[in-house]
Amino acid sequence: MERQLKRKIHYFIKSPYRGRADVRSTLRDLSAQGRLAIVGGMLRDVALFGNAGFRSDLDLVIDPYDLAAFDRRMANVGARVNRFGGYSLPSHKWQVDVWPLERTWAHREGYVRVRTIWDLRDATFFRCDAIVYDFASDRIGTAPGYFDELKNKLLDINLRPNPNPKGNAVRAFRYALLKGFQWKLGVAQFVAETIDEIGWKALVDDELRSFRSQHIERIRIDEFERALREYLASSSDEPFAPGQFQRIVQLELPHVK
Repeated sequence: MERQLKRKIHYFIKSPYRGRADVRSTLRDLSAQGRLAIVGGMLRDVALFGNAGFRSDLDLVIDPYDLAAFDRRMANVGARVNRFGGYSLPSHKWQVDVWPLERTWAHREGYVRVRTIWDLRDATFFRCDAIVYDFASDRIGTAPGYFDELKNKLLDINLRPNPNPKGNAVRAFRYALLKGFQWKLGVAQFVAETIDEIGWKALVDDELRSFRSQHIERIRIDEFERALREYLASSSDEPFAPGQFQRIVQLELPHVK
């Protein structure tokens, strides 16, 4: 799976289709500023679904040669500071975000000592995001057992402290409902605690605000909560499957006269 993923990464970068020339230009510019890596979601989705199945953001981390010069470069190209200390870069088709290595949240807060890009494998909330592709060495690094978990679509927690519990609970649902992931016990406990704290409406509202689409609202809440409580009480080694509680939406066909 790793060898196939590397071929798919090369194709994504080199392909002339779907606006990727814009991405290549951005990558060349950033690589001139420091050691650059792709982290998380793009690698996960391309590994699972191929390039045709990846339509989300491209998350990058850079170890800049000169952090002050990198900040100036970001200002010069019109990059916007994002919520967690990185930059959202202007792009015609693909959303590209980049974080300086030393500003990654887990490092700043003292949870993980991030000295090289490979340390990022310990700094993600979900284990399915604990994957790094280093442009300089053309290498992929993952958490232990990563590809087995990914192949089986098992969602587990990598680093429990995180800056956005509500957003990560939303992502847990979307990974289950849209990508077919099942939750390991730690994720199920985390989601249950988040729902108890903020309620369903906050999750539904956050999903719409962040993704401009709604899937959580299709959950059969009573059945889901009952099954989740039973699962947590059992402490089962088997994963929990939220997708089975999603209502099937019947599309109405236009009336044909």
